[in-house]
Amino acid sequence: MLLAAAAAAHAADIQSLQVSRDGERYRIDMSVRVHAPASAAYAAFVAPGGLPRVNPDVRAMDFLGKGEGDTVRMYAELRVCIALYCRTLHQLQDLRLEPRQDGGDVHADMVFPGDSGNSSDFSYGRADWTFRAAGEETQLHFNAELQPAFWLPPAIGPWLMERSMRLEAERTAAGIERLANPPQTAAR
Repeated sequence: MLLAAAAAAHAADIQSLQVSRDGERYRIDMSVRVHAPASAAYAAFVAPGGLPRVNPDVRAMDFLGKGEGDTVRMYAELRVCIALYCRTLHQLQDLRLEPRQDGGDVHADMVFPGDSGNSSDFSYGRADWTFRAAGEETQLHFNAELQPAFWLPPAIGPWLMERSMRLEAERTAAGIERLANPPQTAAR
């Protein structure tokens, strides 16, 4: 999920990023320090229709109503470019939002064509975002397991996925910082 927003006063710190491949599935584990309070960072990330404002690589986002259980169904299109290779990814997800005093959690399970009649560029996917207070900043942890329904060259697939995740994390964190830290107006 991903995300060339205007730069915030401080750049987010990607503290760790690991991508591994097991067969056709990719596992992503990432920690990012976001220079904004956790409650404001979480609110900016989950605001209805907010992801395109957080990250302009999110080209479309539509809430489609209730999903399974206590989830909300969301359709998103994300434009991802690595070097000269660009692709628009389509995702249908059931989201569960869990706000907390010290941030919040987002859990996403992908829904697939056989489940909904809609298209998806993934044959498996689940992701979790955890926003926690770290002093006056936010510790954002992202963990996902994805299986693209399109071919990625096995020799460079993990590198492509890591490169894409790093760029999207930088863009998303910058967008969250921009929205969670609105400019201060000068008192007159």
